[in-house]
Amino acid sequence: MATAVADEVRTTLRAPGYGHPAWREIPEEAAPCRVCLDAIQPGREALIGFTYDPFQLTGDPSLPGPVFVHERHCEPYTGSGTYPARLGRSGLLLNCYREGRQLVRARRIDHADAEDALGELLALPEVDYIHVRSATAGCYLCTALPG
Repeated sequence: MATAVADEVRTTLRAPGYGHPAWREIPEEAAPCRVCLDAIQPGREALIGFTYDPFQLTGDPSLPGPVFVHERHCEPYTGSGTYPARLGRSGLLLNCYREGRQLVRARRIDHADAEDALGELLALPEVDYIHVRSATAGCYLCTALPG
């Protein structure tokens, strides 16, 4: 998620594009920040939760859902070519799309298989990007791009 989106929500406490109220809480369990992809530490750090649509910038039909960011400013994840292991240990859903939000493949995987599966799927000519989602909560985690 772009830092500007998270900063806007931190300032306005409103969901971008929707205007729904955002909320602040100190989580009881770790939750992944969609900006830095680090865990928001339970009982120690505050999060802001809000409605987010990962398709918002593409102009495709919306698919909103809840996401979390650190209440404090954080630097965006800059890793390239590797899956961020810090995104937890639960299963993942990999939804593979081509331009125009056409779903071409979907796969449920174990967290440990993420890097290999993403590499394999992103190498397919029909896959333009992959939305990585939690297999337990179904929420959007991040977008993986080829190359």
